[in-house]
Amino acid sequence: MTELFLPGLVDPEAAAAVRRHGHSPAAAAMQAEAVFRQLHDWLARDGGSPGDLCKITMQITDRAHRQAVYGVLGQALPGVWPVSTGLIVPGLHDPDALFQLDAYAVRGGPHERFRRYQAGDVPYGLQTQSFRMEFCMAVRAGRRVFLRGQTGMTLGRDLAGLNDPGAQAAQAAANVRELLADAGAGMQHATRLVTYVTDRAYLAPVLAVVEHAFAGAPVASTELVVKGLAAPEILMEIDVHAMLP
Repeated sequence: MTELFLPGLVDPEAAAAVRRHGHSPAAAAMQAEAVFRQLHDWLARDGGSPGDLCKITMQITDRAHRQAVYGVLGQALPGVWPVSTGLIVPGLHDPDALFQLDAYAVRGGPHERFRRYQAGDVPYGLQTQSFRMEFCMAVRAGRRVFLRGQTGMTLGRDLAGLNDPGAQAAQAAANVRELLADAGAGMQHATRLVTYVTDRAYLAPVLAVVEHAFAGAPVASTELVVKGLAAPEILMEIDVHAMLP
């Protein structure tokens, strides 16, 4: 099996979209179309296909653009069912870029995709989404395990810990434990952990919970403060990758 990481995919002609539409959802959608064309091209160059895609991280500079970008995503990856993390960020390297994508793929399969769902059928925070996209909660590709970014949303899709970042972190950690078990893994198999919070003040209560959850299984970790997550009520998110023995 061949692993492929494609970081920081942006529209190389981002400025053209902004000149045409301004910093608007239409420009963000135009840029997203270019980004997903790049993704398909890169996968094909490596001898792969969209079906090899495991994990995507979406970085959008304005929540107002989210609907437009995810609408393009739904058209670009039908039948793939990747896991995802969605971030609202204050800016990107290119000041005209409104959208950036990181992608992980594993060529050679098989890929097992756990807890599949349609984005429009589940709540994000206290909201539902009108776009249609096929996602899942965990992907196992050979020994690799990728999880969807986990938040205070329970796996039954209720929000735990409204206005409480520590309580949301506790729910996220419980979700991680359960999803890893779905894929035949445990916390001790985690290899990468990224913790996102929407306010620097949330770092201490969130990390207290997350570090305790991984205390018996030290993992390489990064912490980032972002502008926003999938919904305003979601105050934190953790991204976990794992490797089966």
